[in-house]
Amino acid sequence: MGFEINGPSGTFQVLLAIVIGLGAMGYGGYSYTSQTTALDSAVTVEATIVSTSVETVSQRRGTEYRPKATFNYTYNGTDYTSSNVYPGPLPREFGSEDAARAQLDGFEPGTTVSAHVPPESPQNAFLKVERSNKPFLLIGIGALLVFGTVFSKLRE
Repeated sequence: MGFEINGPSGTFQVLLAIVIGLGAMGYGGYSYTSQTTALDSAVTVEATIVSTSVETVSQRRGTEYRPKATFNYTYNGTDYTSSNVYPGPLPREFGSEDAARAQLDGFEPGTTVSAHVPPESPQNAFLKVERSNKPFLLIGIGALLVFGTVFSKLRE
């Protein structure tokens, strides 16, 4: 009893799978670079929490929750507002509302906190200095799609 997975068959499907895979790998790489640069170069400033919330995100695999904290801060004499709890463009999601809300502990509205400002993009300040493995997951999914497609076509 054999196990077989058939990849895309037509030229358009093959090209589409490769383009989507390369796009996922590229965006994963961009996300990793953005996150790393933000973490490595961030300058700490005082910020005031304006509001906090937990966003509900409905996905095919179920409902997930995203913590959000909006805060005001000043960097190099310019006032900014940001809602990034974490660095980088990929959001962090949690399996329960309580887990997402726990990420907001200490960030009650009106509280003065430390925010971390990447000098190259001061509008993207964040509150928590934590790395995410999500960019690697995106790169891996893209690589799997590209290499799976190429392998499938070479087998024919």
